Amino acid sequence: MTWHEITIAGYALLALAVVAFQVASRRPDSRIPPLSSTAGRVMATRSGRVAVLAAWAWLGLHFFAL
Repeated sequence: MTWHEITIAGYALLALAVVAFQVASRRPDSRIPPLSSTAGRVMATRSGRVAVLAAWAWLGLHFFAL
């Protein structure tokens, strides 16, 4: 297994964790906020929008680089 495959597997695991938290947040008695609420709170400030942009750039650079 190459480092590139390990990295992709790590990102896939992270995506599965996000899906699991999203499913868990939809339960009626859950204290976990849904992803839409979390994203809305992060995107409410300019620094949050810059951080999201930087995270997308970092993700794209590392995921699509061979």
